[in-house]
Amino acid sequence: MSNPDNNGGDAMREAGNNAPSRRQFLRATGLAALGTTLGAPEAAAASRPGTDPATPHRAGPASTSATRFAVTFDDGAITSLRCADDTVDTEYVAPDARLGEVILRYREGDTAPTGGAARPGDPPPEPRPWRRFDTAQESVHRDWTMGPDSREQRTTVTLAPQLAAPEVQLGFSVADESLRWTITVRNRTGAPIEIGDLALPFPIHANRPESGTPSPPILKHTLVAGHGSCLLWSRANSVGPYLLITPDDHTHLEYWEADGGYRAFIHSAAAGAVAAERGCNWRQPHTSLVLAPGEEQSYSLTMRWAEDYHHARDVLVEQGLVDVHVVPGMTVPTDLRARFALRSNEPIHGVDAEYPDETALRRVGENGDFEIYEAAFARLGENRLTVRFGDDRHMHLEFFATEPLETLIAKRGAFIAAHQHRDPALWYDGLLAEWAMDTHVLLGPDNYDRIIGWRIYEVTCDDPGLSKPAFLASKNAEFPVQEEVEALDYYIENFVWGGLQRTTEETFAYGIYGIPDWKTNRESDDPGRAGRQHLWRIYDYPHITLMYLSMYKVARNHPQIRTAMTAENYLLRAYGTALALFTIPWETTRWPAYGTGLMNGLVVEDVVAALFAEGMTEQAERLLPHWERKVRTFVNDRPDLFQSEYSFDTTGFEETHALAKYALRIADPGPPEEPREVRVGWVDFPPSERIPLDTAEEFMEVQMAANIFCRGWLENAYYLLGSDIRRTGGNSYTLSYMSQMGGWSVLDYALHHTDDPWAYMRLGYASFLSAWALMNTGTPESGYGYWYPGPENDGGAGGGFEPAPYGETWLDQPHSRGSWYYSCEIDLGFCGGLRCARTVIADDPIFGRFCFGVLY
Repeated sequence: MSNPDNNGGDAMREAGNNAPSRRQFLRATGLAALGTTLGAPEAAAASRPGTDPATPHRAGPASTSATRFAVTFDDGAITSLRCADDTVDTEYVAPDARLGEVILRYREGDTAPTGGAARPGDPPPEPRPWRRFDTAQESVHRDWTMGPDSREQRTTVTLAPQLAAPEVQLGFSVADESLRWTITVRNRTGAPIEIGDLALPFPIHANRPESGTPSPPILKHTLVAGHGSCLLWSRANSVGPYLLITPDDHTHLEYWEADGGYRAFIHSAAAGAVAAERGCNWRQPHTSLVLAPGEEQSYSLTMRWAEDYHHARDVLVEQGLVDVHVVPGMTVPTDLRARFALRSNEPIHGVDAEYPDETALRRVGENGDFEIYEAAFARLGENRLTVRFGDDRHMHLEFFATEPLETLIAKRGAFIAAHQHRDPALWYDGLLAEWAMDTHVLLGPDNYDRIIGWRIYEVTCDDPGLSKPAFLASKNAEFPVQEEVEALDYYIENFVWGGLQRTTEETFAYGIYGIPDWKTNRESDDPGRAGRQHLWRIYDYPHITLMYLSMYKVARNHPQIRTAMTAENYLLRAYGTALALFTIPWETTRWPAYGTGLMNGLVVEDVVAALFAEGMTEQAERLLPHWERKVRTFVNDRPDLFQSEYSFDTTGFEETHALAKYALRIADPGPPEEPREVRVGWVDFPPSERIPLDTAEEFMEVQMAANIFCRGWLENAYYLLGSDIRRTGGNSYTLSYMSQMGGWSVLDYALHHTDDPWAYMRLGYASFLSAWALMNTGTPESGYGYWYPGPENDGGAGGGFEPAPYGETWLDQPHSRGSWYYSCEIDLGFCGGLRCARTVIADDPIFGRFCFGVLY
């Protein structure tokens, strides 16, 4: 592929082919003037051209002035980066790190020497080995120059002459509203040089709570997708500006790694070969660059401040990239069609399908600045579309095609019910079991497969073990199947009641045992919290509550289905378990459930409503104060929304939205502009415990902003758009259960709590669809599943997605990019998916009338 910026026609080797309306934002006009602190005169002089090239050196720091970018340079790299007019001072460069260095892998010539002239019939010579060139290493020679106001920085980095290495020039240019980073690679040797890797490290400070920094946590959002790539860092307080980095002109990003720190690759042939050897099926072409003697190649990226996500989209367009909107999401069932809208200052030349014979792709038309396309995918699994735009530029859009949602839900329910241990001789008789999709092993306490150490709890209890009955019961409350209901009753009778859960004949009735399993805890020599009273993990209770409440609905609403208990008895079990959530963990370890957002925690409100509906007023009025205390705790006291069992997490944003909804429904409006009796929910509370309406409204917005902070929105890939983004910034474990659970919150917010719903509607529905990509299902023609083919796995699911080329999952299992082979906690997400499931017709300002959920 030719490159117009290629000064001399260098050869690039490629492994394959490749808001309703524009919002106006107030831009900051006052720029803080910063003083300039240059390095020591001796160091500055030593860094000028003409100094002794044999003597490596490090020059002193220099800072910019009178620009939105408050930058400190040291020896040509950025050691401090802040927004000059920020309202919350935030350092973006990690301590002792340098932004602006690069890492290359290169080799001289095309092949290694053979020891003599080649003869006919000789095997082809072996390529030379790759050599590593890190511009940050101490052994390099750096020649640093800068302009008089420190806004222009140029650093030439070389290795020892005998290494026959390329020369690298790094540059920064600071303008009032932007910071441009340039990289030039030159071949000053007498032979061709191939650049196999050109990697850009991004040592951005995460500011995690445990680091002790006063600045809010920062989360990375990245899309590596060719010339349409972008990198954005936002803060947990949801206050702008956001740091946005985009490639310029003919600079593209094609690959990334995070081992040892996140770095994006402009060229990745060397790293890609290593990934392929480890089993990775990377979805974008790997390229290398060959420089003839005397040739050079330049690349550049631009940093900008974006005030919010809407402004970030405008900045993408201003920088010559493409702003993309998608409905209904990037995980697309085969009975639906996706539409995507493209906005750019560059001309859009067309869109190409990876599998053109199995993709119905067409241009629908235009709407203002947007060009709108439609795609329907017949091929299950990953499907890449490539947008061609500008001057020989491209952007990848990664979709995933699934079977219809009704099929996925039915297959998942049948799969869980079919993978149950049934042997009265086993203490875990009735367990709804984990399944290894790669080796076809049914896990249990006598065979944990490759799960080792403390994580063996994944098989029987905690969120992974309890997610399967929670989903299966929720599914059967809506779509009952007699065999699945019988499996649930067998699980309850043989594994739960009197085993996992303490009975009403025992102390701490309705208590749920935690890790490693209920048998170990019940038979423990320790009478306390680490043994026989290991009943304190608050996260476990909502899942079992949901199971019982759903079985109540089965018995109440589907009389044709046989159940082991009456609807009333299931509801009483749900009530007892929900009440135990607020009492037993506190009694045993002083762990209150009022200040932590829980997965499936919103079920408590549903239990209260069911109790009232069934005339069980005494039980309802005993449980309701606990729920309302939790509402007051979150809305009035504002606990850390990102706190869980970890110091920074995404797990609370389903229940926080339910708490916010409840608070709005019963908040005190203040002066009696409407009859006070309308607010009967708060009549029994003294004024000091009531929630002012404006406080409830503020909390709704705060928790939604926090939810979106850790959710993929600009990232146009099925494993990122709508996914929760955890503390690794999308480097690992995407499409977790919170993708759909927190997605329900975004979708509900769009439908009921905002006057500007369109962007939230798109994001919420994309979140709902996202993690269905982890389902392993298919037809006989497709091998019964994209991730792990075979009829044995039809209906299986992965617990998460690993976007990195290789590494280990959260369960310490090796991966080479893709879905996990254990389902782990994903059925919690499918519980959220059932809550999301609906059809919505929207008059979208970009797409026009569009039906989310069915063809219209």
